[in-house]
Amino acid sequence: MKWIPLLVCAAALTGFSTLNAQTSSPSASGSASAETGEHRHGWRHHEFGFFIKELNLTDAQKQQVKQYFSDNKQTFKTNMLNMLKAKQAVDSAIEKNPSDESTIRSLSANVASAQTELSAQRAKFAAFLQSILTSEQKQTLTTLQQKRDTKIQEHITRMSQAQPGS
Repeated sequence: MKWIPLLVCAAALTGFSTLNAQTSSPSASGSASAETGEHRHGWRHHEFGFFIKELNLTDAQKQQVKQYFSDNKQTFKTNMLNMLKAKQAVDSAIEKNPSDESTIRSLSANVASAQTELSAQRAKFAAFLQSILTSEQKQTLTTLQQKRDTKIQEHITRMSQAQPGS
């Protein structure tokens, strides 16, 4: 349960990185990026990359998105690095002294703060994306978001109904 926010943040950053590495060509969605040498894993379709692919952006829109990520790359990288370091500090504290609840809580607050910064970056990108989309693309995005929200709600419902020990 504690890993879900970390995975969501990692997926978001991976989506940012994946989009940044994409070319204008539709065939650029292969299993590896020639530019970066990164292997793309299939976790949740790299949510932003998947959404953007489904929006059928024009070449001009793709260029604007690439420029946005280029302009904000260092901020994304810094925020993710801060989050990973904070998480590492919590893990280390748990390993060294699992009964020191106050230290673990304090360090966990640092993780939450770093996740907040990543969420703020994600929100800024969402606002930017909305500003460049056509009405039809905005409707497609809304539909995709609703599908994602439905899946999350289904997961919450399943977890809420799960009985201990079953």
